[in-house]
Amino acid sequence: MDDLLSFLRIPSISADPAYAGEVRRAAEFVRAWLERGGLENAQLIESPEAGAHPLVYADWLHAAGRPTLLLYGHYDVQPPDPVEEWLSPPFEPSIRDGNIYARGAADDKGQLFILMEAVAQSLRANGGQLPVNVKFLIEGEEESGGCHIERFVSKNPRALSANAAVICDTAMFAPEIPSITTGLRGIVYGEIFVAGAAHDLHSGDYGGVAPNAVEAIAQIMSALKSRDGTILIPGIYDRVQMPSAAEIKGWKKLPFDAEQFRRNEVGSTALTGESGYDVLTRIWARPTLEIHGIRGGYTGEGAKTVIPAAASAKISLRLVPDQKPEEVAEQLSSAIAAACPAGVVARFHPMHASPPCLIDPASPFLAKAAEAMQEVFGNSTAYIRCGGSIPIVGLIQRHLGIPSVLLGFGLPDDQIHAPNEKLFISNYLRGIVSIVGYFERLRFSAG
Repeated sequence: MDDLLSFLRIPSISADPAYAGEVRRAAEFVRAWLERGGLENAQLIESPEAGAHPLVYADWLHAAGRPTLLLYGHYDVQPPDPVEEWLSPPFEPSIRDGNIYARGAADDKGQLFILMEAVAQSLRANGGQLPVNVKFLIEGEEESGGCHIERFVSKNPRALSANAAVICDTAMFAPEIPSITTGLRGIVYGEIFVAGAAHDLHSGDYGGVAPNAVEAIAQIMSALKSRDGTILIPGIYDRVQMPSAAEIKGWKKLPFDAEQFRRNEVGSTALTGESGYDVLTRIWARPTLEIHGIRGGYTGEGAKTVIPAAASAKISLRLVPDQKPEEVAEQLSSAIAAACPAGVVARFHPMHASPPCLIDPASPFLAKAAEAMQEVFGNSTAYIRCGGSIPIVGLIQRHLGIPSVLLGFGLPDDQIHAPNEKLFISNYLRGIVSIVGYFERLRFSAG
């Protein structure tokens, strides 16, 4: 626990260049810990690209004839803003009510530590031996859309060859319900830039004739998405694959209350989105379009009557099988151009993207994991999807051709990416036991 708390104190914010030194410190921490824990070949893998953060690799490959697992996690974290909403400092871990509160507690430092500690404990329990072979690949750009791991995986499939990947970066469906995620949405993330007049103008002298860049952003976004949540981009739904009847039947058995979800997790007066679909389908199996922030004009204290000459909006589309990120990005760019009002120029700048993923629940590697979790938690393991995106899963599918076993030990209310992020300590400890048990169940499987 002390090592985990020390790890959480490192502000490894990959999206902010000002924290580059802290991101590297986190990478060094992980490398040194793995080496101390009994892993071999522990090293940092640098990128030739300026500003890229290193990968951490380590392995143990002495279980002849047994499966090899590629263990993935990320040591970088989201920015803690708004800091004033934290009940305790985001990089000073606080233990309250059975939880660890800190940025990265659940996403993903705490869950990465589950994998690290499970391997170290298994080595100690077996006299320096493991029931399986393992390769760790840990990145520092998951929260900032970096390309280092994408290039590395695509160029090194032989070095990373394995029977399955194991990733702890998701959540259980509900407390005490162990869960394996079999589907992830993809993403296209970028920024719309709008330029109008040569400079900001006085609204009294020019109001009524000069184009307003912030208004143009609003008009463009209104043309891309209806008020009922339907995306209006032409062709956007052409490739959408609906979940199978068996999958939907399984979701209906989950203990889910939409009203409780609205009240306790979302905290709004109503849930929004496409009509005709239940909440889980909207989150897990339908594409979405969201605005994450708008810049432009005057937003300081007091009044300043300007007509903004320029504005921008950060937006994203979440994708579902079988949508293709490059195709969706083109559809989005065309729709923005078509919706651009007179007097301004608009363009879309893509920042990062990853495809949606589906994992076959019939894989024996998932079945063994489900057994291990069920034994520890005492309840049947649920097969669920996740509305978020984990780019590495698509890379692993595409370049290594192996299934990813997504074992989540977070909880829905862990506040990832938000103030007061937490990890339930009991889940952390039981997660370690589950992974150790998973290794043991794979001991007699052919590699």
